[in-house]
Amino acid sequence: MTPAMAAEIPLFPLKTVLLPGNTLVLKIFEPRYLDMVAACLREDSEFGVVLIYRGDETGVGADIYSIGTTARIRDWENRADGILSITAESIDRFEIRSTRTETNGLLRADIARLDDDAAGAEIPDQFYYMRELLEHISAQAGKPADDARSFSATLFRLIYLLPLETNLKQRLLEIDDANDRAMILHAELIRLGVIQYVKPEAANE
Repeated sequence: MTPAMAAEIPLFPLKTVLLPGNTLVLKIFEPRYLDMVAACLREDSEFGVVLIYRGDETGVGADIYSIGTTARIRDWENRADGILSITAESIDRFEIRSTRTETNGLLRADIARLDDDAAGAEIPDQFYYMRELLEHISAQAGKPADDARSFSATLFRLIYLLPLETNLKQRLLEIDDANDRAMILHAELIRLGVIQYVKPEAANE
């Protein structure tokens, strides 16, 4: 897949994967991230969430994956305990081209945004059961699934909500083709016993 527009953004390395179209509540207390949040709110700008594969969320020098997601701050709250809480909404995938560390320890990256080949595509019949599964899980969690009707949005929302291993979620995030992503998720749903074995092309026959 061809990378789209390039940009430079601050990075927030985490031990979790944020997938496009999903939200994540973050507790902010380190000065570098307090500064980052202030700048993002002031400039209405984005930051990037990337998965750490070696190291810790605090401190510097953690090793991170090269594929992550951009995010915008949709809500924030100064809590009574002095910690800033923000709700970040993920927008799209990106690939890191290079990084630099500011004097306060904040990591910044030159990124290339990655196109979404199924951004407006309808869910193929053989995978429509994933939409129904998403609706079921969302109803149990009290979260509407109506804003995830496209193929890509359905996959990312389902991957985010399912109790999948973090490394698998990262692998699914990195896959460019939505059909390939769906096939791997289909196999994992069988392994977890969420669905019985059925060939995808016969799923709705």
